[in-house]
Formats: sequence, C-alpha cells, structure tokens
Amino acid sequence: MADAESTLREVLNRILDEHEYKPREIKLNAITTGGANYTSSLYIIKVVSPNLDDLNLFAKVACIGETMRTAMKADWLFTTERFVYTELVKIYNDIQAKTNVPEEHRFVFPKFYGCNPDLGKETIVMENLVEAGFKTYNRFLSMDWEHASAAVDNLAKFHALSFAFEKYYPEKFEELVPNMKYRIGSGDEPSEKMKALWQKMVDESLEVLKEEQRDRVRSYLMDTNLLQKHNKPIGRPVVAHGDYRLSNLLFRRRDDNLQAIAVDYQTVHAGCPAGDLVYFIFMGSDEEFRRQHYEKLLDHYFVCLEQALERLAVELSVYTREKFDSDMKELLPYAVLLGVMVLPVVTVQADAAPRVDGDADINDFVMKPNELFAQRFNGIVNDCIRWGAI
Repeated sequence: MADAESTLREVLNRILDEHEYKPREIKLNAITTGGANYTSSLYIIKVVSPNLDDLNLFAKVACIGETMRTAMKADWLFTTERFVYTELVKIYNDIQAKTNVPEEHRFVFPKFYGCNPDLGKETIVMENLVEAGFKTYNRFLSMDWEHASAAVDNLAKFHALSFAFEKYYPEKFEELVPNMKYRIGSGDEPSEKMKALWQKMVDESLEVLKEEQRDRVRSYLMDTNLLQKHNKPIGRPVVAHGDYRLSNLLFRRRDDNLQAIAVDYQTVHAGCPAGDLVYFIFMGSDEEFRRQHYEKLLDHYFVCLEQALERLAVELSVYTREKFDSDMKELLPYAVLLGVMVLPVVTVQADAAPRVDGDADINDFVMKPNELFAQRFNGIVNDCIRWGAI
C-alpha cells in the first residue's frame, strides 16, 4: 500500500503542477470496495490551494501481484482503460459536439486528470463522482426497474457512439476497433492448470443446482469451444464495455431523472451490443426481476439505442431490431457461462473476497458458493432452460 501511495503522489504532483495548484495541501485516503474491485488500490483525494476551487479526485493504482498479473491479463486491462481515457473519450466527445447532441442526452465519462503508464505502477486519476452527488448501488441486491432502465439507457448511448465512430471516422475505426480483442479467457490453448481450474469452478457451481439440471449444464460448460466464442463480434464489430455491471456504475438523481455513469473501462473491446446487455442483466438481477421486466428491458434498450442513433445522425439500419433479437438469442446461453466465471465475484462477501496482490494465485478465485450465489445461479439456469437457451 505504501508503494501505491508513493506512486500516486508522484502522479498527483505532476497533474497538480500542470493545473497550477501551487501551493497546495493534499489529503489522501485509501478506500475499499468490499470485493467490488480487484486490480487496483483505490484512493479519494482532496486538494486545497489558496484562491482556487478545491479538487475532489479519485484514483486507481495497480496493486496486482506478478502471478495474478499474467493470469488476469492485467497489462491488457490497464492499457485498455488508458486508451479509453486518453483517446476514445476525445473521439466520442468530439462526435457528440459536432452532432449537437443536447447535454442532457450525451454519454458522459468521468472527468479525467491524468495517468501513469509505467508497468506495475499503472495509475488513473479522475474526478470523485461521489462528491458530485453520485452513489453506488448495493451489489448484493437485485436491480430495480429505475436503476436498470437508467443503466440500459446509458449503455445504449455508449453503443450508439460506436456506430457513430464508424460513420464519422471510418479509417480510424478500422485501424483501432477490429484489433480491440477481448483477452481474458481467449487466445492460446488453455494450459492443463487452467483446464483443471475451470473444471473446479464448474463443479463448485453445479453443486447448487437441482440434480436433474446438472448434466445439461455441465455438457454446455465443458464445450471446448465455449470461451473461444465469448466476447466476439457477431457481424460488424462494435465497441463494447465488457464489464457493464452495477458495481461499475454510479447513479445520481437530477430533478425527476436518475442518471447512470460507468466508472470502469478496463475490458472495452470489439464485441456485440447484446453481449453487454446479457452481462448487465444476468449479473445484476434475480429470477423474479427477469420474470417481470426482462422483455420490457430489452424493448427499453432498443428504443434508447434508436433515439441515440437519431441524435447522432446515424442510420437506424446499422443495427435493426431483427439483428438485435438474433444476437440476444445467440448470446443468451452465455448467461450460464457468466454465472460460473463472474457471478462468484459479484456475490462474494467482503471478508471472503480473494486477494490479487503479492503471491496470490489464480486458484484463490475458486470461491465456495454462498447462499446468494446459489439463488442467483439457479435463477440463471432456470431461465436459460425455460427459454430454450441450453
């Protein structure tokens, strides 16, 4: 932690010099997310300087050990987030400005102040959104309609900007986006160690299911091509978020509207809009929510997407409802895969959250299923069987 703090202070001093905060007082506090973040040490910062407005900042400093760094593709994670804040933000903000998207309808990134790209010291400094009135959503609760609809509206704006990127900067899009491959769990043939780890994760998950469901789910999960198909474009590539879940969103109420803002961009990749939507819905809701709101939420997403495309002057034919429905049907089974890979992290209690620093090992991420996991995973399997996905 001391090394992370030292790294952060170096970055802050450079940033604050550039903003002419001299003299200054820096108050820096380490915080925890209780199992919601694994790659970085997190800090909130208050900067006070005479005759200048106080600065309320938030920082992420790499804290991942060497073993886990390789296993979690941390180099890719940190490089991707840096690319988003230093390049993609500028492109997307420029597109929204040139198409005169009203402020209240724009996709908003947290204000970015600076970074450190050095290996092992990767740091991102941005505004502290909590000081601006944003709040987190309890990751242990199933989403409600108000938060789900706000988050999906925000996601639709993000995807619409990818289509606009392709329209207004086709050469830049072609240079960047097709090469933005999702790196975790893809690429080379998995080692025997990783195969054994996956088998263990599957076995732990199957324990919570009804006996009559286990063989069907096991057969699906042990398909050797499964991970090779995951997080890939279906047709034209679209800039996808890759980890769009409640833990990576903050919310703020303005008048009668609830605003959502995404705060983590480490897994942005060339993918499919439906992939982000499957991820968001199934990693943040229970069976009862989906029974009441699943179809309604899909309709809401597509309406918001079309509205965002119209504001950006992009033809609606770039992503038709027919194509969207087809993509959702094809990617729906991945909800089960995500249930094994991601849901344990979503539902883990803070005191049981795995370490990633020092000599931590990837095997630490095989967590004993808790009651919340059992409830949520059963719901995912029930839905996917009932809807004929697996």
